[in-house]
Amino acid sequence: MTRPSRLQLVHGSLALFALALVLRAAQVQLWQAKLWRHKAERQQFAAADVPAARGDIFDVSEVPIAQSRPTVRLRVAPKELKDRAATGRALAKLGVPRAWVSRATDQHRAWVELPGAYQPGDAAAVTRMRGVYSDAGVERVYTQRAAMRRLVGVVDARGVAVDGLELTLDSLLRGEERVARLARDSRGARIDAPDDDVPEAGDAVVLTINQSLQEISERALADALAGTGADGGDIVIIDPHDGEIRAMASRRNDPKSSGSPAVSEPFEPGSTLKPLMVSRLLQLGRAKPDEIMNTENGVYVLDGRTITDEHKKPQMSLSDVIRYSSNIGIVKFTSRFSDREKYDALRDFGFGMPSGLPYPAEAAGTLRLPKEWSRLSPASLSMGYEIAVTPLQLAAAYVPIANGGLMLEPALIREIRAPDGKVRYHHEPRVLRRVMDPTVAAVVRRMLVGVVTGGTSTEAAMLNFDVGGKSGTSRRTVGKHGYGAGAYTASFVSVFPAEAPQYVILVKLNNPKGDIFGGKTAAPVSKIVLQAALAARDASLDRGTLATSRDSLEPLADSLARATLDDDDDTLPPTIFDLGHARRAPVVAAAPRTVPDVRGLSVRAATFALHRAGFNVQLDGFGSARTTAPAAGAMAQSGSLVRVSAAQ
Repeated sequence: MTRPSRLQLVHGSLALFALALVLRAAQVQLWQAKLWRHKAERQQFAAADVPAARGDIFDVSEVPIAQSRPTVRLRVAPKELKDRAATGRALAKLGVPRAWVSRATDQHRAWVELPGAYQPGDAAAVTRMRGVYSDAGVERVYTQRAAMRRLVGVVDARGVAVDGLELTLDSLLRGEERVARLARDSRGARIDAPDDDVPEAGDAVVLTINQSLQEISERALADALAGTGADGGDIVIIDPHDGEIRAMASRRNDPKSSGSPAVSEPFEPGSTLKPLMVSRLLQLGRAKPDEIMNTENGVYVLDGRTITDEHKKPQMSLSDVIRYSSNIGIVKFTSRFSDREKYDALRDFGFGMPSGLPYPAEAAGTLRLPKEWSRLSPASLSMGYEIAVTPLQLAAAYVPIANGGLMLEPALIREIRAPDGKVRYHHEPRVLRRVMDPTVAAVVRRMLVGVVTGGTSTEAAMLNFDVGGKSGTSRRTVGKHGYGAGAYTASFVSVFPAEAPQYVILVKLNNPKGDIFGGKTAAPVSKIVLQAALAARDASLDRGTLATSRDSLEPLADSLARATLDDDDDTLPPTIFDLGHARRAPVVAAAPRTVPDVRGLSVRAATFALHRAGFNVQLDGFGSARTTAPAAGAMAQSGSLVRVSAAQ
């Protein structure tokens, strides 16, 4: 090939190469610009999810229950470390396990992601070191986890709500996370330089729960299960003035049990339903407190069914029917109701419908329509059978007895606040209907005091205050096979103090072993809770009212009595009775017991210990117990008073 030909070939090749470059450049710049721009951004920048802080959860006194706090996760590029020894010491001081410190400072490794999360302040010195990188995160901290676990629930390691209020209120609590655009270095590692798009934190929620009462209830329930051998139990405490739930504790021996059975597991209430039936009898003028009924010496046959009483008497007044929990008496008195009247009464007390509480899996219970009843159903319902209610529903049904006759919607949320502190919601009491007038409520409360002072629940009595309450003992169903042999529910519902109630307390025990009666097993638990609440300084009690509560048994003079009802048609006509006076039970000498040594314990723990030993307690001061009178080790009568002197 001649020289000119070679030159032409070279020139032609160069021209073709240049044309190819131009075409390729056009392809990249024009047709594939978006694709290559995206690849370049992926090389230069990284997307990182920046989680939003979940809203805090507080108790009614603003005590933190669940809080979110910022954390950092650490990544190390060992080959970039300027001083491996200094970095190793800093990581060890931070609490990084020794094996991971060795990996993080091993120059043969390209990249090490350390386990765990650390507080930004604690990790600040480490993150300033060359070769150490960090990722921002959020950690959920439960300050009252043991007492609040079932109620509040938890979030998992990714911050996703699992159960409880965390799940129910998730849309409020979780906030709005964002995606941050972070730069990469030449190795592809992310450079911590987030933009200004800050994630929005979730709303804060203030519960109606009092953490002190919740703790007291949880501990009392644990002790009750251990002492009675029960399979599980529930305690619900409601403020009758506003319907706010102050404590809701549940325990089950079944490790698979979750959630809050106090709102999700209905049971047959047994005799605790009797005061509600009596209140409707009084309200409609169908009976009077001192009216006498033939109680057949404790055995009565109705439509081929034998009804028996534990306390066998030839006759009882309506008040004594409640005092001694007469099945025969309540069946005969309530036979004055039509089926529809009995159904309406139970429906008015909130049975057979959800309470409206914002909690997952709340059960409505069971209350069948009259057309579905058998001829024995009216009698069964009067005794608390053929109806299923949750512990919360039963506690809420006693609220009208405590507050003068108004059925309130139970509340678990006191307030919801935006991240800037603005109040989005504040609970106001919601009156559903009037179910009795104040005078009827006062009469029923006096009947309940009689139950405690000289009836079936004397173990709930307290020295300094009148307690009104009613026990119940009902058989338990086992699966779909009907009632189980020896399976019972023991329950007790009380109002405290009876003269001007501040608490409605329900205690329920599942399958207690030995003594199965609610007055013997559940009633003492109510007393322990009350004594411990009185010992606590932060249990939502009005001490001034307590100081004068024994002076009068007038109906509650509360603003709720003047509240506007949702339905005027639900207002019942007033009925007036002579309140009379409850008879006190005779004092019977009990066996002597040893006074336990409670010195050095908190007054709350000391109170629990002394109650478990069978003593009443009078406290002098706050803080830690210093001395007792009688002294530790001394013998004293069961039920006698032990005075505890505590450091101020």
